[in-house]
Formats: sequence, structure tokens, C-alpha cells
Amino acid sequence: MLRHIAVASLLASGLMGCRPHDNRHHLGPASWSSARWQEQCRGVRTSYNPDRDLTDENLTLVPGDPRWLDFVYWSIDNKLAEHQVESYGGTGWKGPTGGVIFHWAPGSHWERDTLASFGFAIGHTVGEHRWTDTMFPDFFQRYGGVYGVNVKDRLAEIDPNSPKAWIDFLAFTGGDKSPYYRYLFHREAGVDTVARKINLIAGQGVAFSYTFERYYHELREVLTDCRAVDFFQMYDRFGPGFAARGNWAHQNPPDDVVAKVGYAGAAGVQPGVAEATRYNPMPPAVEVPADLPEADAMGRGKKVYLAQCAVCHGIRGDGAGFLASGFDVKPRDFRPGTYKFRSTQSGELPTMTDVEHTVRVGVPGTSMPAWGEFLTNDQIHDVARYLIVFSPTFTDAWRKHQTPQLLALPAPPADLPSLALRGGEVAKQLQCAQCHGERSRGDGPAAPTLRDDWGNATKPADLTYEWSFKNGHRPEDVYRTLYGGLNGTPMPSYATSIASPQDGWALTAWILSLSPKERPKIEEANFARERDRIGENGPVMTSTAAHGAAR
Repeated sequence: MLRHIAVASLLASGLMGCRPHDNRHHLGPASWSSARWQEQCRGVRTSYNPDRDLTDENLTLVPGDPRWLDFVYWSIDNKLAEHQVESYGGTGWKGPTGGVIFHWAPGSHWERDTLASFGFAIGHTVGEHRWTDTMFPDFFQRYGGVYGVNVKDRLAEIDPNSPKAWIDFLAFTGGDKSPYYRYLFHREAGVDTVARKINLIAGQGVAFSYTFERYYHELREVLTDCRAVDFFQMYDRFGPGFAARGNWAHQNPPDDVVAKVGYAGAAGVQPGVAEATRYNPMPPAVEVPADLPEADAMGRGKKVYLAQCAVCHGIRGDGAGFLASGFDVKPRDFRPGTYKFRSTQSGELPTMTDVEHTVRVGVPGTSMPAWGEFLTNDQIHDVARYLIVFSPTFTDAWRKHQTPQLLALPAPPADLPSLALRGGEVAKQLQCAQCHGERSRGDGPAAPTLRDDWGNATKPADLTYEWSFKNGHRPEDVYRTLYGGLNGTPMPSYATSIASPQDGWALTAWILSLSPKERPKIEEANFARERDRIGENGPVMTSTAAHGAAR
């Protein structure tokens, strides 16, 4: 029942999944209502709105506008994008449920709350802020300790079928009794006008960057054109550069301060100068062709996609959602119809069961959630079919009712572990160490040069930690990866290179033998003493592996 309530609420909230709420009794005395803001803007005319009132509906000032750079610094000066992730339903107040509450600009006239979809919240906290279970050992001690993985993966392991684990986690980290409450605040640190980025810090020493376009989406949660009325008036009063150069009072700051804050200099985006293009935050969604089989299901899936998926994968399905620029592993671009995780032969499209499975269980080590926690089976069915419309290859095959060629998957031998020695010989023949390394930790000589079909750097799997295998770590999963490859990545199919299914299972056995039998973890009681066991790639190492790495 909880999932149904959550999704119904989220689907009503639009693309970003965020919306303001009118329950204001918990806000500070300085915060203004929408009516108060609209009264503030009534009759005000600036160069941005010479013939109309500024409205409290949305923020239309976007990157590319000549005012944008000053707007960024003005926003930073006023701490407008400073925010707190709250407990489910509100921290110390009865707020909305069905998503994650973000509390913005506390103590100011702009103070407000928005409700974010779980898709946005996971992308923001896991993809951009890179939250891991090692940051909250006292919470994950309830479930046996920390593994050194992102919180999305850890919470999905605790409860893969409902958002309850997330709700408990939010209450623990964002509640008014949480020791982490103030540490989770998000603060701007400086602007890089050459790279068009804002560098930020958050609690626990987390540092990250936003593109100007990403920062726009942050500001639109707090600001509308009307709520930026002070900015428009100041821009007209003091002129371009009043905020971006930090000298609107004609008191130039010291050079070391200029360097730290990143005030605009001679290079990069300049105040008062429009860029070649203006950012369009809301391109039109891809419509469902009426002649496609299951078009009705695709239409329903479109609503789920726009509410939950577009923030990462993009409204157009191009993998360029506004969150994507901050992710280490980029979201899938659906347009080529290239899917990594399939039960089909190399180069083939996936089956619809394959797509639904990936949506349901997510992808370890990335920001892709396990949507089985938040969506119903019907919604997973529908959104999986909407993904078809982004790819001409997929839509053509769907119209023709073409069936992709499945991989042959024989049953694993009963004596699988005994084949590991032979599997090591097969690995040498196939030169697996070129990518995966002599120690099989994903550090082979070719590893730094590897790119996927979209030009993104891609890291070979650490074969000594099976729990990070993105295509699963059951014997069947590993065998399927070896024979089917991962489309769009440097991991090829070895279907024509492995001499026999027996050798395929032997290689599978060897790969699985590289990982410890029990997943390494650290209990909270030992966290301070053993945290050096957390490897450079995140996961907790065995004591033996940690000792070897130290040497």
C-alpha cells in the first residue's frame, strides 16, 4: 500500500518531482507566502519585465541570459540554494509524504519546502553527493555494519520491495534528533566562470560541482521571477557585474579572496554578455506513436518516466538529464537501443523481461535505483515499454514483432567450484588481465584508456568483489555476461573465443573464486579502528587484502 500512495503522489508532481507546499506553520517568521511575494512584485517594472508584473509561477531567467552570471553570485550571497534533506513526512512537522522533503533557504524570506520524487532524491544524494554507508555507520549497524557502498545499494539490499528502508534512513539522518542534521546542509563554495560550474560543499566533507544548467534547477526550487524581484531591481540600479565582480559597493576585495570565491575575471562567462544559446529546461517530451503495439501502456509509462527517470536520463531519453553531469557513471542514452544487461546475444536488443528486470533491481555501483522499492509491477511494466519510443531501432523491431536472439544458458555444473583452476588457464588465454589486471582489481594496463560507445571513461570490474558486478553475481549472471558481453562497452562477447560451455563455466568459477565467501563489512563498534579497510574504490576489503594494499 505504501508504494501505491508514494507513486500516486509523485506522479502528480511533474518532471522534477518537486513542488512547494502550503503547510507553513513550521517555517521561520521571516518566510513569506506566495501572496506576500506577489504583493511585493505588484507594479514593479525592470528591464526584465518592462510591461508586466513578475509572477510567482516559475523562474524564467536561465543560463545564456546576460543577467545569468550576476544572478548566480546574487543567489550565492543570499544562500538561496542552501538546503536540508528532511525525514520522511517532515522534520518536526506534519508534511507531505510520497517523496523526500527538501527544506530551502532556512531563516530567510525565501524559506520553503519542496517534495522531491525518490528518483530525484536518489540521483541527488547518491549520484551528486556520493553518499555511502560509511558516512552513517551507526544507522547501518542496525543491519550488520557497513560495506563501503552507496546508500542506494545498501538500502535496496535491506528491503528491495518497498521504500521503508529509505523512510527509516531519512528519519535517522534528517530528523530533528539526528546528529547528522546540520552536516547534511548544502553550501556553495565558489564559481568557475571558465568551466561554467559552481563548486559546492556539503556535510561530511563532500565536495562536488554543478554546471550552470544544473544550478538553475536548484534555484528554481526556491525562486520564481517574482521571488527574484530584488535581483532584477539591483541589476538595473548597479549594472552588469554588480554581483559577479564583487564590487558593487566600489570596494574591490583582495586578490586572494577573489581567487577563492571565483569572482568573474578576464576569462570565461562575463557579466552582462549573453551566451550563444539560452538553456531550455523543458524540451518537449517524446510522444508515443499511436500505431505502436501496447501504445496505451507506453502512454502510462511516459508519466512515470517524466516524474522519476527524466531527471537523470533526460526528457528526450538522451542520457542528459540535468542531474547527469555530476554522476561518475552516466545514465543510459536510450536512443541507440544499446542495452548492457540482456539475456540476448551480443549486439541484440534486450527482451522486455530484461528491461523490466533492470528497472526493478537497479544497477549496483551507480545511481540507478531499484525501482521495485517504489513502483508497482504495473508501473514497471509500463515505463519499460515507454523506453522503446526513444530508439528508432527498437520501435522498428517492436512494430515488426521481431524477437531478439536469446543466449543459450545451460545449467551450471554441480561441481562448479572445482573448475576454478581450469578457469584461471582460460582467463590467461583470453588475456583478461589486460583490462582487469594481474590482481583482477580492474587495474589492467588497458584500463585507463577504455571508453564506452558514448565516449565516457569506463572502469573494468573489480573481479575480487562480486557484489559490485553490475550484471549480477550469480553463476548464471557471470556466464551470461561472458557470452553476451555488455553492449556499448569495451566488454565483448566471448561466445566465439571460449572453446566450450565447460570452459565457460570454468571461467565463471574462477571469477567467483576471487571474491571472499562472506561480504567484507565493518561493524560500528570497530569502525574507527578498522576504517582503513575501506578500499580506494569504496568497498570494504578483507583484512588480508587491506594488508596487501598497504604494503
